Amino acid sequence: MKKKTVVATTLSTLLVSTAILANAVQADEVEAHAAVTAPSTEVVATEATTNATSTAATTATSESAAPVASSTSVVTALTAETSETPVATASETATAAATPTTEVVTNASTSASNDTVTVLHTNDVHGRMVEDDRNGVIGDALLSGIVNDSRSKGTTLVFDSGDSFQGLPISNSSKGEDMASVMNAVGFDAMTVGNHEFDFGLDQLRRLSKQINFPIITSNVYVDGVRLFQPSTIIDKTPGVDGDEVVVIGVTTPETATKTHPRNITGVSFTDPITEVKAVVDQVESNARAEGKEYKTYIVLSHLGIDTTTPVEWRGSTLAEALSNYAPLKGKRVLVLDGHSHTLHTATYGDNVTYNQTGSYLNNVGRVVYNSDRVLSHGVISHDEAKKNYKVNPTVKTMIDDIQAKYKADSSKVVIENSPVKLSGDRMNVRVRETNLGNVVADALLDYGQSAFTHKSNLAVTNGGGLRETIAKDKPITKGDIIAVLPFGNSVAQIQVTGQNIHDMFVKSLGSILQVDESGKTVLDENGQPLLEPSGGFLQVSGARVYYDTTLPAEKRILSIDIFDPETGSYKPLNTNENYYLVTNDFLAAGGDGYTMLGGPREEGPSMDTVFADYLTHADLSKYAVINPNSRTISISSADFAALNKKENAEDPTLNPLSPVTPSSVAEDLKTTKPVVSKVVTTPNGKVFFVSTRNEALKETEKVAEASAQTEVLPTTGDKASHAGLLGLGMLLTLFGLSGKHKGKEKY
Repeated sequence: MKKKTVVATTLSTLLVSTAILANAVQADEVEAHAAVTAPSTEVVATEATTNATSTAATTATSESAAPVASSTSVVTALTAETSETPVATASETATAAATPTTEVVTNASTSASNDTVTVLHTNDVHGRMVEDDRNGVIGDALLSGIVNDSRSKGTTLVFDSGDSFQGLPISNSSKGEDMASVMNAVGFDAMTVGNHEFDFGLDQLRRLSKQINFPIITSNVYVDGVRLFQPSTIIDKTPGVDGDEVVVIGVTTPETATKTHPRNITGVSFTDPITEVKAVVDQVESNARAEGKEYKTYIVLSHLGIDTTTPVEWRGSTLAEALSNYAPLKGKRVLVLDGHSHTLHTATYGDNVTYNQTGSYLNNVGRVVYNSDRVLSHGVISHDEAKKNYKVNPTVKTMIDDIQAKYKADSSKVVIENSPVKLSGDRMNVRVRETNLGNVVADALLDYGQSAFTHKSNLAVTNGGGLRETIAKDKPITKGDIIAVLPFGNSVAQIQVTGQNIHDMFVKSLGSILQVDESGKTVLDENGQPLLEPSGGFLQVSGARVYYDTTLPAEKRILSIDIFDPETGSYKPLNTNENYYLVTNDFLAAGGDGYTMLGGPREEGPSMDTVFADYLTHADLSKYAVINPNSRTISISSADFAALNKKENAEDPTLNPLSPVTPSSVAEDLKTTKPVVSKVVTTPNGKVFFVSTRNEALKETEKVAEASAQTEVLPTTGDKASHAGLLGLGMLLTLFGLSGKHKGKEKY
């Protein structure tokens, strides 16, 4: 490399003019919410034509032991924490490689020459500063050790692709300030803005940007028409050498318009990612020519992701492909270090673009090694490799220990002494179907909504993406546990909605595409119904019973909706012309997560964690024993649903459609209404359901209670045990009249 010539004027990428705002996604516009929907089949097909060669890792039950495909494999796969499944390219084929990508990285690093540069990067850390071997979390003390080791051997750059400050209660309790201090200690060179960077409000984000001692950059976020932060930065680790400078550009998902609370982004707009990144490249190249310089390496810190529910034009993979075909970058090295979709994925586009994403939660550290000629390797350092080959930085560990002690003192207050059940907040549960944690949180909202507002509430909903942790069985529930479940600081709100609004709301909630496994086969639930892809907007409910068939087109899946009447304590079919009172969190009440049919005037209450904590002090948690009760949002085939209604309506056409009940409600309802299971209905698919009638014979009651206790864990569909499980589930699914006919207050 030649010695650098002295240039009087320092290059500034802040000269980039305000980009085209005609395509801006306004945070407070209805169109922004409507745009973030599951792509159509045609959109998916477009993504499938991407000319990429990729390697990826598939995580088993234990995230710390994630096998990664070899460098020659071509398959797109997700970790267990991924919210959506990316679309494989047309040339991608599955491989079963046991050799981790980290082996390639290790080999490359041992052959590094003096001009070798190592890039270490993270994404979607979500406050995981503390090492956690059980969950495969590397933690920032060990990350700092990895960084120090790499820097001792040669030029090293360290980046973060967003969603770092917010996530766990330990980071949320200081609104990201403790996390910012730790990132300073690790020694990051730059980061971009993720959607969750806005969760503590715009003013707090600005404060955090001043607290960190490295630049936070994004090219497509504007406040009142002016860029929020600088769009790029230029890093020069060896000032005496010309040509090794690195241009770093940031870009943020326009989905932020619906992925943080609207109050956090007042006046904020998000423009098209690809348009903005290209505009920054053009400006940098123009400035370089004017100064007689040449930049050979571009690194894009993107928080875009590759979720199938993200519009194709906003995906990180689409950006990578576009840059591989962009003439000003021809012959240059381009790295796209992505985040947002929590995906463990690496790929190459064309002959000059490398894409890397590390998964999430600091389970891995991304590593790309290159020299003046080419990229030598790209992959990740796994949790296991980090533990084996690196040492923690004791200074950073002491800092984190002090933060942890401060947090524990505040969060250790016990709310209830013991939880008799496990309440599942697993991402692949709460974002896919009804869960017991979702039920108890929604019940807390509905319970609060019976007396706290001007009008009693009919129903309550909360988005599955807002439920972030599991509550363990046979352990105390503390303040910290509750904050871990509800970390966003949302408040309770009640809004008046029409029946049509409710119908449209559930159409959106149940509108995800279907899950498929690695072979492309549809993933089924215990009842043989297809499971939906995870979506943060999937609603957990109370005061509603929604029957739906996932085999139908998204807009036609809903079979029926019953809504709770607080005056009679019974359920009635939804009337699209009537008004109802819905209690929810203020995020959804303001149209967040794309629920634009909500919005409008509302009454507000205290924080959700306060309401949830109060409810737990008097709730009977034993009635939430079944993790997936299928009792409120009820996945059922159209044939089974029709058969059940036909049988019941033949006896009494005035009765509501048959409705399942939770096993938790069986014991209480048996005491009050004394129904009896007196008739067996076999559906066309051979599933067995029990229909209740109102009489005084109780000889079958014990059988119902016994079946309720046996259905917490159902065996795999297809074996003999599964038929017994289905029989037990059937007993739970219909006991008609228990929740719809008995007198008195609904048993939440």
